[in-house]
Amino acid sequence: MRSRLPVLLIAFVSGLLFNGFESTSSASAGVTASPGPNLYYTSQRLEALKDRIDKNPVFGRAWADLLERADRLVTDDLVSKAYAESGQGQHGNYGRPSSQMSTLGATLGLAYRMTAEPKYAVKLREAMLHYAGLNRWAGDAQQDPPWHSELNTARFCFGYGIGFDSIRDTLSTTDRRSIVRAMVDKGIKPTLDDWILGDRRIHALDSMGHNWWSVCVAMAGVASLSILEDEPGAEAWVSELCDAFPEWFAYQGNILQNKSPNFDAQGAFYESVNYANYALSEYLLFHLAYTNVFPERPLPEIPLLKTAGDFFVNTAYPTSESVLSVNFGDSSLTGSGARTLRLLLANGFDDPSYHWYITRTDTGLTDPLGLVYHQVRPHEEATEALANACLYPDIGWAMMRSSWQDDATLLAVKSGFTWNHAHPDAGSFILFHGGKPLIIDSGNCSYSRPEYSAYYRHSRAHNVILQEGQAQLPEDCGNGDRGVVHPGQVGHLMDLAGIRYVLADATGPTSWKFSRNYRHVVWVDDVILIVDDVRTHEPGQLEWLLHFEGQAQAQGSDVTLSNGPTSRAIVRPLFPRDMSLIRRQGLKDHDPDTKVEYLAWLPTEKSRDMKFITAIMPLRESREKPQVEVTLLEGDEMLGVRLSGPEHITEVFLNLRADGRRMHRNSNKLIHGWDTDAYLFGVTRPVDAPDSLDSVTRSFVVCGSYVRRNGQSLLGSLSKVYAIASDADGTFETVLQGQPIIRCAMRAKVKPEKTVLNGEPVPAEWAPASQTVEFRVNARP
Repeated sequence: MRSRLPVLLIAFVSGLLFNGFESTSSASAGVTASPGPNLYYTSQRLEALKDRIDKNPVFGRAWADLLERADRLVTDDLVSKAYAESGQGQHGNYGRPSSQMSTLGATLGLAYRMTAEPKYAVKLREAMLHYAGLNRWAGDAQQDPPWHSELNTARFCFGYGIGFDSIRDTLSTTDRRSIVRAMVDKGIKPTLDDWILGDRRIHALDSMGHNWWSVCVAMAGVASLSILEDEPGAEAWVSELCDAFPEWFAYQGNILQNKSPNFDAQGAFYESVNYANYALSEYLLFHLAYTNVFPERPLPEIPLLKTAGDFFVNTAYPTSESVLSVNFGDSSLTGSGARTLRLLLANGFDDPSYHWYITRTDTGLTDPLGLVYHQVRPHEEATEALANACLYPDIGWAMMRSSWQDDATLLAVKSGFTWNHAHPDAGSFILFHGGKPLIIDSGNCSYSRPEYSAYYRHSRAHNVILQEGQAQLPEDCGNGDRGVVHPGQVGHLMDLAGIRYVLADATGPTSWKFSRNYRHVVWVDDVILIVDDVRTHEPGQLEWLLHFEGQAQAQGSDVTLSNGPTSRAIVRPLFPRDMSLIRRQGLKDHDPDTKVEYLAWLPTEKSRDMKFITAIMPLRESREKPQVEVTLLEGDEMLGVRLSGPEHITEVFLNLRADGRRMHRNSNKLIHGWDTDAYLFGVTRPVDAPDSLDSVTRSFVVCGSYVRRNGQSLLGSLSKVYAIASDADGTFETVLQGQPIIRCAMRAKVKPEKTVLNGEPVPAEWAPASQTVEFRVNARP
């Protein structure tokens, strides 16, 4: 059936709509429409937009473009009922009609409220009455029990809500009743019955990938807000979901069904950047509409909204051309949180970094709501206040970067939950450098493709260590979606004086194969050391995987990665020696029809215990070689790396006695003149200085209670600590982590003028006899 009205018929119906129908307005061409909308297009907002259009050419052009799109939409055919209802499965064929209704509602609704041109209201009315004729607004996947709503239902609800609110005052009583009935019977009630209301509810907060709950419920809320004057039960529905949303934000997971928390305590959403944007932005649309409708009736407080937007900033990688995104899980390199950040601003959650991010990604001027609620201020220096390292421990993500300048170096590490959109990638990492992705996540593809579960959602698609071809249990994600019983962890993030460190524990998710699976990332100046400590239940072939974008050229034991002229790095496997390099075939991100290479390093023999030490050296500018000479150090129950640069030397040591082999004795070991029980430690000295205690300018310790040389302490603590220390220019600064209560003495040759602990100036006692400064941490609750 053809749904597009011919031009003459549009004119005829337009006359009926504005002259013959029962209406609260006598609007006709050239007459300003009544200030009826309450959800988004309020009279106050539209007057402000008109003023901007008159005064600012940028807004003038944006408005002209939107009006041009609106004119095209007026002539578009509506999706036929026959097509919409002929599909199979979870979403059926409802994607096209629901997306069209969402677009029409937002675009034509704004066009009509701004111009009072009848043609926009006519088309919108036609669409709402047309899609009211569908039998349902959701696919039918023959679920047990049957589902009645899904993501397409949410899009219908939004399109109807904003559209009905925009033209309600032009509709006859009969049309209002038909449209409201469709909204209630096909959108609002099926959604609330499925997701919230007790008598018929079939979902819990964690049933469907976590983002679905927010999206479906929020859009039913928007539709309910639009019909408060027409449906007696609408206000009660709105009240019910207002009370429910704090539960969704605070959800902390489900042990028995292997479900993760929705959010890290600091605001990161576990399902990826892409789904964080989806889930949050849909809720914020409801938040904004509710605030406009009930300005004197505050919503329940959700503290997490104050920091949720930071997740998008902290996962951003600015380049000279664009902003890329950390793409763990079902996301993409171009995934963006701009919509969420724009809506956070519209709802009063402001931060300078949000303006910087939106300016660099999508200002929203092509989006009707983005145009109406635009309030972005240029903040070119907003990143100066941002930390170069960020940890989300509850979901197992960490980001470390050389700086916030364009085309800098960003290393991201993940070891957390696995289920649904979160892949089996415990211990994986990715590297951006020189404005490009260089060491990559394999990504994903269309969920309907078999390769999605057969390849992308398996451990081999990530930068992890395999044993006999496997790491995480296949049924965690790609073969059954059972989730992980014991999620991975990322912790002890430290960043000070050119040394960055983080520990990724992947033992839990890989425990069917591994009894130890620890990955230490030690980033010293321009060299990233990946130190892996693995032990398996049975001897087997281990593989150290690396997925890359661009080219990988082997020369001796080194592999040079390159993705264009500015993004290059050398990967140098240091230990074990003489590994075989195998080039395997994987699938391209978002393109399963294209095969790509990835690399696997295999030790010469099968084993249960193995330490891998790999140096990754991002190359600056056009340099062919790194400025630092990297040398493997070997000895009795120790391994190490010497980094010899033009100005200083750093030595990093791994104490093999500390890897669990000595459980009833301390891991005491003398390593290159240093007496210690630390698992990992490192010291830096000037290149022309002797190898002595007094030459040390900075140091770091991982899981150690003492480091001494010739009977004098570099560090001493009753409990084992994680620490970085720097003594320079009269300031002694340290990052100190470990137990809730710590007393730790650190070497200072002279009394410091200033002492800084974990970023805060603190008083500290200097002991002249031992030449140490004592720091205290008291984190007891």
